[in-house]
Amino acid sequence: MKETAPVLSLNAVLTGAYQQWISRSVGQLSPMFKPAIAWKGQVYYKLLGMAPTVQILVGKQNQLMEIHYLQEYCSRNIEKLRPRDEEWATRIRGMQDFFEARGKVFVYIITPSKVAEDPRIIPEGYICPASAKDRTDKLRVYDEILARHGVRFVDAASGLVAARKEYGVDMFPRGGIHWNSLASALGTEKVIAAVNAQRHEPLLATLGFAWHISYNPQGSDRDLLDLLNMKDPDAHYPVPELAYRSTSPANGCHSITIAEVGGSFLGGLNSMLQKLACPPRIDNWFYWDTRRMQFADGRLYELPMNADARRKSLLDADMIFLEENEEV
Repeated sequence: MKETAPVLSLNAVLTGAYQQWISRSVGQLSPMFKPAIAWKGQVYYKLLGMAPTVQILVGKQNQLMEIHYLQEYCSRNIEKLRPRDEEWATRIRGMQDFFEARGKVFVYIITPSKVAEDPRIIPEGYICPASAKDRTDKLRVYDEILARHGVRFVDAASGLVAARKEYGVDMFPRGGIHWNSLASALGTEKVIAAVNAQRHEPLLATLGFAWHISYNPQGSDRDLLDLLNMKDPDAHYPVPELAYRSTSPANGCHSITIAEVGGSFLGGLNSMLQKLACPPRIDNWFYWDTRRMQFADGRLYELPMNADARRKSLLDADMIFLEENEEV
């Protein structure tokens, strides 16, 4: 991202801010700048076993993770979270009632955290003060609260430990922070089931898949690895590759629209939904007001943010998805 120049003023000159910006800008124009960054990343990762940025940590088996997921997992306190979760469940139920009164299908989706799904990857020596019970039971308690409030939800996180054992493959890639295609496919199956359970006739087509192991991670399977900007990144690690199959509902294909609010984990879910025999149109309001994306006709479109368009999208859609990661 290009750094914005400070306003040329007496204060900027006296504090050195303007001169520092000039120095950094000129330095980036140097033909040695990019190679130097790449070599720095390589040295940190290969020789020191760490990332060149404080936001990314290198765990056991060279697993990469963002630090805030680790900090959240290691500071879980169910008793402190319980009042907040009760209040939030009440608000979610209010949203659900609002949309269901207008004939919409509403689903609240919980997506997984890499560290919580496999805490064995936590870096050696990292202090994790939360009790084992608080770390492992957070979602169980939250699920109970949501169920008691009558929220229609899909916990796409809790089953992944069992899935890892069943399929014999990690649910998160070594060089990425998002769930892999197998994990997101399993989560999508749950979402489809939750949607179709709310109607006498299914709204979404079924999703099935076959899979095999590949050693060619792409896209989100190496998003953190790519952020390290290494000259020779170690991208030889196993990731599942899926071949999809989908059957149209018995009542045939119908035009279905989904409006969703959430974060980056919806990318995997949306990719799966586009594999359906009758793919829905999806309006994605990324973190509510950060970005606006639309999935339609097998393509992804970036659209300008517009509050009026967001309101219309939410009121006109057949389904509403609200997604949060378990680390929230």
